[in-house]
Amino acid sequence: MTCTLVTSGYGGKIYTLAFDPTASDRPLSIIATEDGGKAPTWFSLSEHHPILYATDEFAEPDGLIKSFRYSAEGRLTPVNLGKVAEGPVHIALTRDGRRLFTANYTSGSLSELKLKEDGSIDESVPARTNKYKGTGPNQARQEAPHVHGCYVDPTGEYLLAADLGADVLRVVKIADDSFDDLPALSLPPGNGPRHMVIVPPSEASSRTLVYLIEELTSTLAVFELEYPSGSQKALSLKEIQREVSTLPPDWKDTPGDWTGAEIVFSPNGRYLYASNRSPVDNLAPYDTLTVFEVSANGGVLGSPSYVNLGGLGPRHFSPNPKTAEHPQGKYLAVACERSSEVVIFEVDAEKQDHMREVARLKDIDQPTCIQWLP
Repeated sequence: MTCTLVTSGYGGKIYTLAFDPTASDRPLSIIATEDGGKAPTWFSLSEHHPILYATDEFAEPDGLIKSFRYSAEGRLTPVNLGKVAEGPVHIALTRDGRRLFTANYTSGSLSELKLKEDGSIDESVPARTNKYKGTGPNQARQEAPHVHGCYVDPTGEYLLAADLGADVLRVVKIADDSFDDLPALSLPPGNGPRHMVIVPPSEASSRTLVYLIEELTSTLAVFELEYPSGSQKALSLKEIQREVSTLPPDWKDTPGDWTGAEIVFSPNGRYLYASNRSPVDNLAPYDTLTVFEVSANGGVLGSPSYVNLGGLGPRHFSPNPKTAEHPQGKYLAVACERSSEVVIFEVDAEKQDHMREVARLKDIDQPTCIQWLP
């Protein structure tokens, strides 16, 4: 059965792709395109409606969030839009699907939009925005706050946001329709936090864990998120592991500023995938995914393995959702921004640190985000 994906980026188009793993010829193809504005560099899918929310990072003077309804075939129809602060690059949604948050890189802020019951943006309610201050030691990249990723915590009471420019995690209280800043959580200067995965408590562990990729140093950090209790009045981070390099063994052969981009867990939770990007002014022959095994205490083990992507600039990647035909994470789709292509790998069912390329589609203009439609 054919799977449907959507990808978009700095080229301005939103592409709908068809992937047929049984096809011997052209298993991955474009079936439709839609205008996404100047730079639809991120989008998220509603869990309640067939709706996609896309950022327009370069819209001026305000950032824009555009909503699209998608058909069973994956074709997009514009619904409406909402204005947020300048430079939205990431989206988080509440579990009830009634609030949308954006991380705004250019303006160093977080914004909130209200959503209607049908999933469309409530244009009658202006966005709320929290704007920040702060800098870091990297003068080229940390001259101001640059909020890059935002995430609702498992309790639904807090929004956590990685501020690459100020080396902090922003914390916002969102319970009971609030949008109130709490004390930020400091991180090592110069690392540039970008994106994270928050792992909720489970039968195996009562802890809430945060896995953070730091763009400027190409490193991972692992924390336990500790909630207010007793004398502890605010959220805090308990360090489990710090500054684990994601870089491939031969990275020194390509001098310059390497950057980390995205992290995703394997379906069985035993492996953590992280993407590396070679210097934009001195590209390597290809970029890589680094695959870490996760230990019992939540940290990552040494001696990771590496996947040759055959492309450049893996800004985002995502595993397929569970379907009647395919288990979750059987396939991993990678958006290679700098080589303008999408690559799909088949992940070994037993050894989920092993994968092989099964499809590649070129001439996708600078893709920065890719998702599978349900």
